[in-house]
Amino acid sequence: MLRFDRQHLTQSDTLEFVSERDAIEELSDLFVFLADHDFAGYSPTYEQLARSIAANTQLLEFVLTSASPNTRRGRIPVLFFAATHDRILANPYSEIAAMYRGDSTGNPFPPFMDLVDKEREAIVTNMRTRSVQTNEAGRSSILSLAFGRARNGVVAPTTLFEIGPSAGLNLFFDLFRIDFMREDTLLACAGPQEASVRLTCDVRGPNLPPFPADQFTPISRSGIDPNPIDVRSEDERRWLQACVCWPGIADRPQRLAAALEVARTSPPHLISGDAVTDLGQALTQIPTSEHLIVFATWALAYINAEGRQKVLATIDELGTTRDLDFITFEEPRFTSWVEPADAEVFETYLGEGTPTQLSLRSWRGGVCTTTALAIAHPHGRWIHWLEENHG
Repeated sequence: MLRFDRQHLTQSDTLEFVSERDAIEELSDLFVFLADHDFAGYSPTYEQLARSIAANTQLLEFVLTSASPNTRRGRIPVLFFAATHDRILANPYSEIAAMYRGDSTGNPFPPFMDLVDKEREAIVTNMRTRSVQTNEAGRSSILSLAFGRARNGVVAPTTLFEIGPSAGLNLFFDLFRIDFMREDTLLACAGPQEASVRLTCDVRGPNLPPFPADQFTPISRSGIDPNPIDVRSEDERRWLQACVCWPGIADRPQRLAAALEVARTSPPHLISGDAVTDLGQALTQIPTSEHLIVFATWALAYINAEGRQKVLATIDELGTTRDLDFITFEEPRFTSWVEPADAEVFETYLGEGTPTQLSLRSWRGGVCTTTALAIAHPHGRWIHWLEENHG
């Protein structure tokens, strides 16, 4: 049996490999992989469902044939969970909806199959017309530290521009309350005390992050996405919830709802476009009098290797003409221009979500520097700062 190498195969880009096995067998293994590495100990309902789906050939055939032919194989299981969750949210009085909310217990697979049978057409439509959205507001706790680090010594007003922003929730990081903890001790906090979105990030490892002395307010918030989420649309907000709010994780639905309300008060400027081909034109519209921070969180993983290099080239070309920062919160294999952290750091956190690397590429006066800042939980639950001499 083909063994998965955790260092190279993870949920995101994910699991793209050449296999001589039958496609159904391969898809089954993808569901098992998710159950073992992403759902276990985090979302028990999804773990149970993933294992049951993996053992059901007829359902696997439905999943495989429902996806668009151009859907990357490794995306299909996550897309299927989102497509079905969307229909579960649309049927709040169903038995499986009660289980997803935690109002009912038991084996989720039979009621899940009942919903699949009733909503087959809608599920297929979702899988063929929608894309997976990973707009997790919890990442703002990680990004806030990177933004502060990038703005060290900067006096100009700052513009934020996100690659793959989805609904653009992390563009509003400064309106969220963030508590940085070391076990039970509050180390630092940021954001308004009365904020409706409240985040907690556990600081791990020997180094303290450079907590910003004062938090800035961006002069503008914008981004580019192939399928940006319109925060004013009920259907699109539900799709985002279907993607982000895995069952069994109590704080995510409330946090997402609160973040969406923040964004709805003043929607960000989101461009519908391809970062590979359209990023340059979008960035050149930003006045040079503003300090530009471009960032991407679990977005570059959805662009192929050639495309990622084109994105980097676009930013680097602009960096020769103006000061800017490029912040990435991605798996290291998707940021080849950054020296990855020691493998031992990653191994320390295996089983606690996919360890994700926070990196900073800065252009100052035409000179470029690149730094691996931290390793963190993909949803911002904890951070291990790598840089020394900041505590």
